[in-house]
Amino acid sequence: MDQSSEKPKFNMRLLIDEKKNKVVMAEADMDFVDELCGLLTLPMGTIVRLLEKHQNPQSSRVGCFTNLYKSVSNMSVDNFETKACKDLLLYPKSLKESHCSRLKMNLADTESPRFFVCPSFDYGRLCGKVYSNTCTSICSCGKLMTREVQIEEEDQAEGDGVFLSFRSSFIITDDLKVMFNSIANVLSVLNDLGYAGFDKLQERLLEVGSDEVLTLLGCIFNSDTPLTDTFLRGTCVSRKQKCLAAFVKESIVAGPRLTLKVFVRKLDRVILYAECREDFIDFLFSFLAIPLEFLGKFCSENANIGCVENLCRSIEGLSLEGEGETTVAKCVLPYSYNCRAQLLDVIIQEVQEYECIVTSFTASKLSKKIEKKTNGSQRILKLRPVNPKSKGTSDSTGLAFVKGKTKFMVSDDLHVTAMNSSSTIAVLSKLQVNINDIEEQVISIGQAEAISLLRASLVTNSALTNGLSKFLPKTKLKKAPQTTSFMIPKTESTP
Repeated sequence: MDQSSEKPKFNMRLLIDEKKNKVVMAEADMDFVDELCGLLTLPMGTIVRLLEKHQNPQSSRVGCFTNLYKSVSNMSVDNFETKACKDLLLYPKSLKESHCSRLKMNLADTESPRFFVCPSFDYGRLCGKVYSNTCTSICSCGKLMTREVQIEEEDQAEGDGVFLSFRSSFIITDDLKVMFNSIANVLSVLNDLGYAGFDKLQERLLEVGSDEVLTLLGCIFNSDTPLTDTFLRGTCVSRKQKCLAAFVKESIVAGPRLTLKVFVRKLDRVILYAECREDFIDFLFSFLAIPLEFLGKFCSENANIGCVENLCRSIEGLSLEGEGETTVAKCVLPYSYNCRAQLLDVIIQEVQEYECIVTSFTASKLSKKIEKKTNGSQRILKLRPVNPKSKGTSDSTGLAFVKGKTKFMVSDDLHVTAMNSSSTIAVLSKLQVNINDIEEQVISIGQAEAISLLRASLVTNSALTNGLSKFLPKTKLKKAPQTTSFMIPKTESTP
């Protein structure tokens, strides 16, 4: 086999307690830790897509995010404002795509952003001074923006790594705390775990490929010992779910709010389903664009995502000490992920303008700033991005993913369906719930409720109940009367 066609691998040294069948720590080079940094920059929708393709079902589920992603995939494109809206959610964009494209192992197959203009774009027929990063955007003239234009590449910063600039090997603990390799750090880890020496420990050298990295990615969400599960067991041993009632103590009044109608089982306050309008669905679907690094910063330890938080905190520490590029203060999303009501504390990227030189028949490469002089037959144009969610209009519109004036139904585990394409009767029948044990409640969703819902979506299979039930109005529980469950009457066939 040609060596150039071989898949990249990382070298790793494991220190194992064979009696306990447990990884005590791992020793890895900068390329592998750069890969971990890259995983943190991936949007949650990309992570779900990668794990769904990975042949390891036990480690492929990410709370309710898997159902949320499948809901977008299964929903008809007719329910979205444009086809690009659906594509933005199935293949969410990251501000770090150009970084990830330079990793030794680019799991997400990301590439540097591509730029498109209208096929009619030239000096004589300017449909709009706009560009797009997707060929499914619509120009103001109604045509798809399929004409690709090149962009002048910026000089890459000199350095050995993509995210890390400090030359070193690294120590990684079983719960994904990463630190620079040193005798002091090794002794500290061993001492904290109760090992007085190496007599009970064995070393193992191995090569780590894409399958192992994807298994590790799944174990980050589903295991307290991801290194052991990945390299010794080959699958995840799921942690027990904790009670999430302590996420947020009280509602935050300030800021935008949405109204959500929920149907609650009286006996245990389980939220069975919610009915809502398009603004809440836009907000819910925007979860898929949030990078993993933001969730790790955002969620506290009682959210039961200790390994995600450990990885985020330790990588941030490495970045600060080694002057890398991984530190993120707030979640910043590409400009096309703005939505009707953004309840979370996120920042939408500022619109990036580019310049190009055009003549009667040609256009030059796009550039952030053109310094050279032009002659009389040339003209410098400034191009703004068109929002792919809009239908050829300005970027100030196009805030919606799904079409307006549409009602949706959301299950407790975040399966989303348009009510014009689902049977409410069939849903109620499937629940097999006593009719008198269901009550309708209305929840006002603000920042506190949004945070709680996001956290519950990541670590439980009952996002609505775990994330929102504590915000339901306080009512006394009543014993339900003994009646039959809701059943669909059988229709007699005509003889």
